[in-house]
Amino acid sequence: MRFSRRKSITILAVAGVSLATALMASGAAQKARPQVNLETLFSPSGWMGDGEYGRKYIGFGTDPTDPHSPPDSLKITYTFGPTRWGGIYWQNLPDNWGDKPGNNYAGKGFSRVVFWARGALGGEVVELKAGGIDTPGKKYKDSFQATAGRIRLSKNWQRYQIDLSGANLKSVIGGFCWVASADYNQAKSVELYLDDILLE
Repeated sequence: MRFSRRKSITILAVAGVSLATALMASGAAQKARPQVNLETLFSPSGWMGDGEYGRKYIGFGTDPTDPHSPPDSLKITYTFGPTRWGGIYWQNLPDNWGDKPGNNYAGKGFSRVVFWARGALGGEVVELKAGGIDTPGKKYKDSFQATAGRIRLSKNWQRYQIDLSGANLKSVIGGFCWVASADYNQAKSVELYLDDILLE
């Protein structure tokens, strides 16, 4: 069962804890896990596969219709093109494929990437990843690679996570990435929605 911050404070107060103490406990719990908002602090600039043709095959924007967290969510429509696969990396700097250093998050308590996702129809198969940028000839690269594996999306919002426990986060260039392929999707296109993409 999930409790809001206000509900948690009320429960502590009813249990005989003073309101001030309850507020302090609730605030400490919220601060216990650090967060980086990958959705806003990283740039969705790493277009790959059919994405290299620009927006001919991949549409990318925001949609206010049914976000997980208002005011909107990210909407991605991908019609399979000549390469039959495509994706987008959220990079620490725009178009950084290894020309510039990654962000150093080592030793800061981060252990996962969490996000919410859904499909327009349900049944869309995508892979969600973090790290893995290692471009031949470039000076810098990600110091880790992790994946949530291939996910068959539901029409309803669901929470997912990418386990980073034990990962070396000294260099984070590609904080988050989605990939889809015609090889494991029967339809000619996929439409997915993403929201609340956080490094925790």
